[in-house]
Amino acid sequence: METRTCQNCKQNFVIEPEDFEFYEKIKVPPPTFCPECRNIQRLATRNMKSLYRRACDKCGENVVSRFSSSNRARMFCHKCWWAEDWDGISFGKDYDFSRPFFEQFNELLFNVPHVSILNSNMVESDYSNMETDCKKCYLTFGGHYNENCAFTVYSLYGKEVYDSYWSLHCEQCLGNTSVNHCYRTFFSEQCGNCIDTFVSRDCRGCTNIIGCAGLRNKQYCIYNRQFSKDDYLKEKSRLNFGSHAELESIISKSHEVWLKTPHQYAAMIKTVNCSGNDIFNSKNVINGWNVEESENCKNAYIAASIKDCYDETSVGNDELGYMNANGGGLYNCKATLYSFSSDPMNRKSGFNCEYSYSLVNCNDCFGCAGLRGKRYCILNKQYTEAEYKNLLPKVIEHMRKAPFVSSANRYIYSYGDFFPAEHSLFAYNESAAQDFYPTQGDKALMAGFNWREEPPTEYKFTDYIIPDDIRDVKDDILNAVLKCEKSGKAYRIIKQELEFYRSIGLPIPRIAPLERINQRINNLLPFKLWERTCGKCSKPIQTPYAPDRPEIVYCESCYQQEVV
Repeated sequence: METRTCQNCKQNFVIEPEDFEFYEKIKVPPPTFCPECRNIQRLATRNMKSLYRRACDKCGENVVSRFSSSNRARMFCHKCWWAEDWDGISFGKDYDFSRPFFEQFNELLFNVPHVSILNSNMVESDYSNMETDCKKCYLTFGGHYNENCAFTVYSLYGKEVYDSYWSLHCEQCLGNTSVNHCYRTFFSEQCGNCIDTFVSRDCRGCTNIIGCAGLRNKQYCIYNRQFSKDDYLKEKSRLNFGSHAELESIISKSHEVWLKTPHQYAAMIKTVNCSGNDIFNSKNVINGWNVEESENCKNAYIAASIKDCYDETSVGNDELGYMNANGGGLYNCKATLYSFSSDPMNRKSGFNCEYSYSLVNCNDCFGCAGLRGKRYCILNKQYTEAEYKNLLPKVIEHMRKAPFVSSANRYIYSYGDFFPAEHSLFAYNESAAQDFYPTQGDKALMAGFNWREEPPTEYKFTDYIIPDDIRDVKDDILNAVLKCEKSGKAYRIIKQELEFYRSIGLPIPRIAPLERINQRINNLLPFKLWERTCGKCSKPIQTPYAPDRPEIVYCESCYQQEVV
């Protein structure tokens, strides 16, 4: 075991013996940044929900893009980027041993065109990003296999899901966080296999419940009080969920019930030897956050079906990976971004790639960007197998001996470190880093990140007052420019959205869609563990609930006795 000091935050972090074994296995030196700062570096490369209008640098068409018009990166629309009339090999350069690798790669990164939106097989879903196989979706991000959904982040297999974060196999749901296999569930958290559930938390297998917490296989409950079916229906009929004012009151009273009910030290379901939060069906996942179906991993954030991986963020189906982000289906890859294999099960592509960006079905590539179906390339230049294997060790050794020094001499980036923060294609406040590790512009710049000042915008709002009750809302709201009560920015109600509110009988939101998404993310527990004692037996526990938080937190055994 060894204690080191992070280059950025100057805090100490520990490298365990098993960590050294992993680094030796994949042939990289130990990290020089702590786990949290390494995750921030990866998140700062991920622009998921900051969308703009920009002209394609090839065909000139004005399209929805994750790159603003002021971003100096080259951008092709989806059709042009996937066309066969250009090849990333044409941007290839000889490796220059007189200059640091990261300096050369950064030049390549800004020369190669990048796709406007990261989607595939989408139908009527122009305003979604990082989604696949979706139909009629609007402002959905990081999800797959969704239909008629809007304002979601990380929703998979959803149908008519709105305003949700981390939603799996749900239908006709709204306002939820971390729910799975739910039907007609609203404004709830940490619920699974629930039906007709309102403002409830940590409930499983429940039907017809309102304002409950910690229930298992129950029905006809309101604020954790059991009712007969007839009495439940009578009590429910007295509640007007379609009224904005009354719904706010119901939510407030429900949250009081949540606070009085013990919380499990962390959300762990069917796990063995795991630490972190929101881990499902996994084994030996240490410091994992929103991880499922994974094994033998450490420092994993928002990951599914990964094995033998360290320091991975927003990935799926990776094996033997290190410092990868925003991609999936890779084997034995290190420091890759937005890189994918279309055949991860058979391992025919997506292996042995390092320090690369936007690779599709590539093998044995180092320091490349925007390549498809290539092998044996360095800085996008094609080599024979023998030439590649001869040159690659020399490049890695050069990275060790001639590291990149960031501006103002803040940090040193050598082989084994992630990409320099200042080389990200996106500003810190455009990226997911601002969602999970919010900061101010001056602090981001001090840490080496970029920052984008949003140009001032004058909005011309409609003189329109949103009715309190959904039953009083007419179609004319579709023509209104509404003012967000939180940000003061303009937003509109789209037809698909209005039809959904009417069908489920819930009121029109007073906050803009992206602000609602941000609210959900801000309410998440942080990616951090604190030392705390169980609220019942006083046993020491590690939990994402900070000691000064008001929730009652139990260790696993006390929670099982009390709740389950």
